[in-house]
Amino acid sequence: MNEQRSEMLMLFGWVFAIMIIAVVMLYPYSNYQFTSLGISDGVNLYACKYVEPAPMGLVDYGVSSYGNVYNISTHSIESSINLYNFVTNFSNDYNASIQLNLNVMLKYENKTQAYFAQNVILMNTKTKQINFIDNVWNDSGINASLNSTLIEGNGTVSPSNKNNTYYFYQAENQTGDNITLKNNQTVYLRTNSSISRDGNPEIIFSYNDGKGWREYDKVSLLVNNSIKNYSIIISGFNYTPSYNFYDAGIIIGGPGDGYNTTLINGSAVLTLSYWNGNNFQNVEDAYNFGCDTEEGINNAVVTPNFYSSGLLYANVSSGNNAYLGNLWSINSSNIGVLYINSSINNIIISFNKTGHVFNSTLNNGTGEFTIESGRYLINAYKNGNLVYSENYTIKQEKVSVLNIK
Repeated sequence: MNEQRSEMLMLFGWVFAIMIIAVVMLYPYSNYQFTSLGISDGVNLYACKYVEPAPMGLVDYGVSSYGNVYNISTHSIESSINLYNFVTNFSNDYNASIQLNLNVMLKYENKTQAYFAQNVILMNTKTKQINFIDNVWNDSGINASLNSTLIEGNGTVSPSNKNNTYYFYQAENQTGDNITLKNNQTVYLRTNSSISRDGNPEIIFSYNDGKGWREYDKVSLLVNNSIKNYSIIISGFNYTPSYNFYDAGIIIGGPGDGYNTTLINGSAVLTLSYWNGNNFQNVEDAYNFGCDTEEGINNAVVTPNFYSSGLLYANVSSGNNAYLGNLWSINSSNIGVLYINSSINNIIISFNKTGHVFNSTLNNGTGEFTIESGRYLINAYKNGNLVYSENYTIKQEKVSVLNIK
């Protein structure tokens, strides 16, 4: 009996040890809390780097918190950035980058090409001076390069530290560039995809730092083929040809070349939205870390929040209790999606929640909004005249349809 008991205890001991080893292998960064990472039948978010320093912010991977996958095809991604007493420092270097990163995909003949586009604010967080730069990387294969004769824009193709080439441009002598940000000032970044008159795909980089929208670079990909499909893609179903993610996001990291930084003080408010064909819509599923860029930040805690009007944002603040995971999801968070169908074109929709309002223009009378669940007064205006008014409840984790006649 004692020998059998000893053997049984030894067997249980080995089983327990194997279970511990398995847990350590599956969760190598046990000092960090993982919240609904969205493991799916498509891409695997565990392939990312789950320790700080990491690119921290607001990112849509096309994967929900329950692991459901989806596609978004759009021609415009927009982000807003609001900084309050925001200071970074690493080895007496106060520079940081704020990157609107996304992927464009084009198909022609039997080929699929992908390009990683970065619309970037470079900022000295001590002096508050900012500059705008953009990068384009060929994501059509491992270490794929760009042919300088097949890309046109204000910038140049240069060698990188990855044994390949990339496109680079820094805005110079343009309205709003090289300014000093005021505290609590909002800056916007927008990246568009389009087809030129010559039939070539284009990536258009713009910013708005209080002096109106400024298109500072237009990059043409000289494919000279019959394009079957070209758009900005967010997808959890598969990877780019170079095994990166088809994601889109606004992240904060070091100043460039893979350098990191540390958040010392202050906070940042970040939003991310895509053009759904009728209006800009907040992303429905968001994570607080990026994967496709090498610049990271330490001591940055990113949490979800709502404006008083009901729109969503990510709040970045200094702290050492950071988690990397899901910020919000239509499947599990206090948000809903509202479709609006109207027989009246060119109307302004007003959402009023506890006295706080946001407006959206619907040129075709149709719109879609990701918004905090709850009770709203929804008004519609045509040429300044009220044409519709209703108290409406947007339900959590639900898709609602509001018809306006």
